[in-house]
Amino acid sequence: MEDFDRFEEELLQKYVYGRLTKLVALFGFLIGMGFIFMVHPAPDKPIDADMEIKVPGLVCSSCAIGIKKYLKKEINVKYVAFDIYKNLVFVDFVEKDDRVLYLKNDKLITLIKKAGYEVTSIKRLDNKQPSRYNKP
Repeated sequence: MEDFDRFEEELLQKYVYGRLTKLVALFGFLIGMGFIFMVHPAPDKPIDADMEIKVPGLVCSSCAIGIKKYLKKEINVKYVAFDIYKNLVFVDFVEKDDRVLYLKNDKLITLIKKAGYEVTSIKRLDNKQPSRYNKP
């Protein structure tokens, strides 16, 4: 009877370990293929953002994923970052011949509305020189 219990326990461990391994591999594959976006509440490092958009309903990473999905479809958008504590979306646009290829404000508002959110302000970050209000 003791051998049977040990055999049953080993079989259960192999089954659970096998399922867990497959799940981890699938999750890694989906992240690698870009199907799952890893969104941080605030950017780890400052990006060279060209535009800052205030979105009041942006309170969690799931909200950010929805907005990112619509913005990344545009060819001019190079990178999108979020600060959910301040309800901000930072967009870095593609540059060509030392000119930033911005999207029009109406287009940005439409894309964010398609994601289900409102826009309260859009600010271009053209002047990248530090001022007395910026952190060094």
